[in-house]
Amino acid sequence: MKQITILGSVLVAAVALSACDPKPKPRQKPAPSGDNPTEVKPQSPTTPTIDPDSVEPKEKTPDPDPIPKNKIPEPASQRNPEYAIKVEGKTGYVKSPYDNQGRLIDVRGLPPGTEAECPYTHRTFLVPP
Repeated sequence: MKQITILGSVLVAAVALSACDPKPKPRQKPAPSGDNPTEVKPQSPTTPTIDPDSVEPKEKTPDPDPIPKNKIPEPASQRNPEYAIKVEGKTGYVKSPYDNQGRLIDVRGLPPGTEAECPYTHRTFLVPP
């Protein structure tokens, strides 16, 4: 029984080693179409050649609505900014009237009536008295 196992192992190893190629064959480049690969095909005589000096430049049509591509439009100006909402128990902190999530904004050091910008919506509000 041992002899059969050893013989089978040797046979499997021989098959596995014979499948390995120690020197891989280089890939062959595909042959170019045509009989002579070094032959350069001349251009067709029916192809017209255009002299660049004889062609008149086309007139550019002006853009009907010119908008600078890299300019960021300014936000609409606010005439009457709203007062911020005071937070009970936290002096110097308010809630923006424009932020629906109710996040706190630090306005310590700003006098009442001063315009401040909401850091979340970038809209202007007034510091409450």
